[in-house]
Amino acid sequence: MTKSTDTTHSPTNAARLGSLVDEAQLLMDQLCAISTGQSDAIAIGDVAQIVEIVVKREPVVQGLVSVGEEIGAFIENSDALAKVSVGERDEAMRRIALIEHAMKRLRERDDHDQKQMEAARDKMADQLASMGTNQNALRAYSSRSTTPNPILQDREG
Repeated sequence: MTKSTDTTHSPTNAARLGSLVDEAQLLMDQLCAISTGQSDAIAIGDVAQIVEIVVKREPVVQGLVSVGEEIGAFIENSDALAKVSVGERDEAMRRIALIEHAMKRLRERDDHDQKQMEAARDKMADQLASMGTNQNALRAYSSRSTTPNPILQDREG
């Protein structure tokens, strides 16, 4: 039995490529919606919602990575790609470019969100540090004794 070298267009290959691109688009749309919610949660400082979003986001990202690898393997397979009509191939590549553009915007938003979270963390750390300093200053000028159990001290104490 010999391997077929027929390079005619295959509806199966075109359908597979279209299906992969559809799946990538669906996952990208979900990720964009989740990212918008993440930005909103960061803006209002809702830590519980941020954690919930990160948990929701992880499987979508993993799915997108997986589909991206499948698309890459399909495109690198010249035999399979040759069996897809030029029009279908061009349409798939156009849609892939749009998905890549959306990913770029998403990465930019994530970078911005990360900077906001770092700024909020640093602000909170500064507040906590100054709170300790303020308490020490109050204790230093307080007229009350700060010893925990004065009864057990000697008379010169």
